[in-house]
Amino acid sequence: MKRYKFILQDIYSGERLLKLRSRFFMSKNNHTNHSNHLENHDLDNFSKTGYSNSRLDAHTVCISDPKLSFDAMTIVGNLNRDNAQALSKFMSVEPQIRLWDILQTKFKAKALQEKVYIEYDKVKADSWDRRNMRIEFNPNKLTRDEMIWLKQNIIDYMEDDGFTRLDLAFDFEDDLSDYYAMSDKAVKKTIFYGRNGKPETKYFGVRDSNRFIRIYNKKQERKDNADAEVMSEHLWRVEIELKRDMVDYWNDCFSDLHILQPDWKTIQRTADRAIVFMLLSDEEEWGKLHRNSRTKYKNLIKEISPVDLTDLMKSTLKANEKQLQKQIDFWQHEFKFWK
Repeated sequence: MKRYKFILQDIYSGERLLKLRSRFFMSKNNHTNHSNHLENHDLDNFSKTGYSNSRLDAHTVCISDPKLSFDAMTIVGNLNRDNAQALSKFMSVEPQIRLWDILQTKFKAKALQEKVYIEYDKVKADSWDRRNMRIEFNPNKLTRDEMIWLKQNIIDYMEDDGFTRLDLAFDFEDDLSDYYAMSDKAVKKTIFYGRNGKPETKYFGVRDSNRFIRIYNKKQERKDNADAEVMSEHLWRVEIELKRDMVDYWNDCFSDLHILQPDWKTIQRTADRAIVFMLLSDEEEWGKLHRNSRTKYKNLIKEISPVDLTDLMKSTLKANEKQLQKQIDFWQHEFKFWK
């Protein structure tokens, strides 16, 4: 309670609060970055609109519709003995394929200017009770002709094939650095800050789990990797990596996620306002709350946010669901290219 008393004193100090570095809310690891964040952007990052307890209409919040696509795919299957021999013979003479690590029961390869990775290992698959062939690629980097080539010449050799990884990518031409992202579930959350003190990458979950969510500055990533320049002022990506059993739920995989702009100043009860401000400022404080309190304040944060970008993501997914399903069917079943 003594700590909350100090928080309330700071909240009531008016304009002085905008220039303070709050020692109560910063973890040791993020002390420098978070201090810069408060100095450069004050605390207006937590109150962009002044509206409370209701979602704004679409015409009020100027957020463009995200571009949606499958950004990564992994297909696994089995090669029987005859197909393994036939495929190996084809790949050894095909100029679009580079083979290495070649033995009688395994090989590795890259195809189509290194855009597709292929691996076959019968011994490992038998010992681990797994399918023996794996193909990894980003469909966004393949032309229509390359997709047909890959389907006809590689994937169709496999039996019992299916997806073990699908990545859904939502690209926003808006600045998401000031949005607060949280999950209704108890998942690990990691934040990395840029040189300007703003968040540049947010992770939900762990990489080896069946679902791993990344929210990051795609424009900055391309700049760092010396890739093609992004012409739009902003480009942020919300990427949902699905593995194993979760690939079957690609069209309903982020109902627990919220990307918000909570306005903590609109909370009327002083103690709640202080606690919400603390939780928004320091992620580690969530772990100190009782489970019921965490649920209470997560619901309150959703109520005081005029916008939740995941609502827009859900409507975009719904509008594109049939088209995305056609892509899945193309790789797995019917040889019919989607329009």
